Amino acid sequence: MALGFNISELRVLSEQLSDQLNLPFRHMTHSFFKRRLSQFIEMHGIRKAEHLLEQLNNEEFADEFRHFFSVETTELFRDAGFWRHLRKIINDYYSGVDFRIWFPDVASGEELYSLLILLKELNCHTKAHIIINNTSDIGCGKIKNGQLSSKKMDINAYNYKRFEGIGSIEDYFRETDEGLKFDLSLLDQVQIKKGGIEETPGQPCDLIIIRNSMLYYAKDYHQVVKEVVDNSLVSGGFLCLGVKEQLAAPYDNRFECIDAKEKIYNKFKFLRD
Repeated sequence: MALGFNISELRVLSEQLSDQLNLPFRHMTHSFFKRRLSQFIEMHGIRKAEHLLEQLNNEEFADEFRHFFSVETTELFRDAGFWRHLRKIINDYYSGVDFRIWFPDVASGEELYSLLILLKELNCHTKAHIIINNTSDIGCGKIKNGQLSSKKMDINAYNYKRFEGIGSIEDYFRETDEGLKFDLSLLDQVQIKKGGIEETPGQPCDLIIIRNSMLYYAKDYHQVVKEVVDNSLVSGGFLCLGVKEQLAAPYDNRFECIDAKEKIYNKFKFLRD
């Protein structure tokens, strides 16, 4: 099992997985990669790396493996102060105009659903064109299905209250035989793409939300992600990171931090390339 692999063996395996599955396993932190890999191969009774690589030739198994390495968000409107500030930005800058939002890494639907509720309450959900990336067919299917655990609804309702929404969180969900389901009509403006962080949207975006995704990657990969994000964001656009993440040099001459606590940045309108 992975706990018996030494650092060198894990590094070789991460390189092989990166090439085989076209995802940045080689850039994951050692602790995160080892922990997730250990859990997965224990679950499937795999004992040797070559057996894992052989089974990954099966696309269904490979998709399960990709999905297992996604860290799902568990709450709607987590960090309510962030969502309040984001609402102000959208209301001030994008009210009444078409605009584009990109989530480079969405593991589960909670962040997306939170945004869609926010947009609905600002009456601009039909103006927002949203692109999200998810690494697996399993993950994409779950998001499209709109299913949410009812166990978290008390926390979700509390977060929504702190967000200062104008209605009730229950307005956006309905009970089904499968559990709670999100209002799927709000997904009409959402394009769900199967791919990793580096799979760019193809068109410049006005707002990019990538919160807490870089925590699981080594520092050298942060630079790659930040370049991808910078190149995909229009001048004057907004970038939202997680509370433990930040933009450092050389981005301090390309972005202004407008909320140090919530890690929201505004890309300068006039830049020296």
